[in-house]
Amino acid sequence: MGENEEEEELLLDEFFVDESYVLKSFKYGSNTISLYCLETSSTDYDLTGQIVWPGAELLNRYITQGSICLDGLSILELGSGLGLTGILCGRYCQKIVMTDHMDKVLKVLQRNIDMQSSLSDEHHNRTMMCEKLEWGNEEHINNILQNHPEGFDLIIGADICYQQASLHPLFKTVKSLLSHEACASKQFILSYVSRARSIDIALFKEAENQSLKISEIAGTRTWVHDNILEGTLYQVQLRNDE
Repeated sequence: MGENEEEEELLLDEFFVDESYVLKSFKYGSNTISLYCLETSSTDYDLTGQIVWPGAELLNRYITQGSICLDGLSILELGSGLGLTGILCGRYCQKIVMTDHMDKVLKVLQRNIDMQSSLSDEHHNRTMMCEKLEWGNEEHINNILQNHPEGFDLIIGADICYQQASLHPLFKTVKSLLSHEACASKQFILSYVSRARSIDIALFKEAENQSLKISEIAGTRTWVHDNILEGTLYQVQLRNDE
């Protein structure tokens, strides 16, 4: 990892030193979701949800427009942050397991999950939970699979490819999960926002290195973040020769 990437990672971690959370509501279609977010924010790389990541907005619209049927599915989300996309999925699917690698994030994520059941019992028969998962950590991956032996129908991730150094452990994790016999549909839906040409190129290269096929989902490419950035959804699967 280069010096600039190390500094960027430290900066991202420092966002969660401040635990002054406020309640904020987000609306997608007929769904209104209330979450605890940091009271202050200062950058597009704010992981707290006070500024919603553009890729999350893109995937959330895709879900609420009915472009994908989540009814009855068991879903694993990578890099959940404060859980906006995961909780939205929980309005439709049977089970959603949200994950992150930072303890401070998991703490407020659990708080947001707990709040959903206290606000309404409309979705009381659906399961929402969070667990720790550091990409590339085999122990964490095995724990996830052992805790959920029935597996997952779908894996998702929204705006989680903003650091080139994270691509290798991310796709290594995706390959491990998709290779597991209990992963029914064998697909990972990635909501991606282009911020640097170097990362665009590395995204496809790392997927190929992990024997993964990455395909753009037709009709999902659009401008996001006040038409400043371009985003799209990708479907990631194991190559047929695997």
